[in-house]
Amino acid sequence: MSDYSSNIGIVGGGIAGLIAACTLQEQGIKTVIFERSKSPSTDGAGITISPNGLKVLEKLQLKDSFKAASFVPDNICFHQKNINITKIESPINFITSSRYILLQLLQQKYLDLGGEILYGHKYKSINQDKIKIKFTNDMEYKVNHILACDGINSSIREEFFPLSGPPVYSGYQAWRGIGKAEQSDAKFYFGKGKHIVSYPINNKGEVSFTAVVKNNSVTSDSWRIKGSQSELHKDFNEFDKNIFPRLDSSDEIYKWGIYIRPVLKSIYIKNITLLGDAAHPMVPFLGQGGCMAIEDGYAFGRLAGANAKNFSKAQAEFEKIRLYRKNMIQASSKTQGKIYHLNNPLTVSCRNIFLKYTPVVKVRMQKIWYYEIDKEVEKLIN
Repeated sequence: MSDYSSNIGIVGGGIAGLIAACTLQEQGIKTVIFERSKSPSTDGAGITISPNGLKVLEKLQLKDSFKAASFVPDNICFHQKNINITKIESPINFITSSRYILLQLLQQKYLDLGGEILYGHKYKSINQDKIKIKFTNDMEYKVNHILACDGINSSIREEFFPLSGPPVYSGYQAWRGIGKAEQSDAKFYFGKGKHIVSYPINNKGEVSFTAVVKNNSVTSDSWRIKGSQSELHKDFNEFDKNIFPRLDSSDEIYKWGIYIRPVLKSIYIKNITLLGDAAHPMVPFLGQGGCMAIEDGYAFGRLAGANAKNFSKAQAEFEKIRLYRKNMIQASSKTQGKIYHLNNPLTVSCRNIFLKYTPVVKVRMQKIWYYEIDKEVEKLIN
């Protein structure tokens, strides 16, 4: 057994885990990340980071490098199938990118801060009293606190929060891919029971798309199930094919089922705290999954730094400022999915009129985007 008894052990090296690790290292608290993958992530999925997430990246001195490797859309445009509804000017602090770029920057930052990542470590069990984590490779480690950042299928959540229930298929199936296009806007296209969103991810002409369809057939939640262009266009045959970026025969397309989990009443127990999708997986219709993981990691890191000898207090304060916001955005994301996938012509018409003639989008986004996690943390530690 290796002794990491002075370290916080982080199970999962995704966005939440890396943000928490970087923030903790900057607070002088040592960490170690246990990642089930055998090597750093190469996931090419697109991601949007709005002002609430960028404020944290700025605190970690990563905003400029992230922005330089990504894209700032000119506008956010809305269409009914192939017909324009309206557009709003994109704020300068709204960045579209790929998950890979963000993870690479975070991993390098973490390593530069003296952090350690142990790959090939798939979670097996926890001895909660002794704060020991065991993995399927038979390695065991003693730590001084555990952050569960192991995603929607979190084994730690299932073991220690069993009443919350397993992941449940949301009824939505999604496609994703990255192709080429001359595009400077983020674009939404609505259809009957389906929608498409696309946006540039860099200045090289690469554009990410996600296409979501209401589908009662249960689909796996794996992001790595390969699909074909013919299947994709069959699911979205009422849309102009040019909506999608140009896809060469070598471009990979993936499909997956979108899963959710019941809302938790608490996100921590003795020695264990849930962050990111392990705590609050959500349908992606507000584009806030990544930002919630960023807020989570930063908030816990700051609070633990202020309560380095009393993680129980840090846990309670973390829950105080995170639980309501995360549950609110979880619920709002589900509602947004219903709005995107309206079927009734009358309600579709009303939605489009609201989009075109009212500031409903800006007002809704401002409530989410201009939240300042740093101010919420400062209220507790000052």
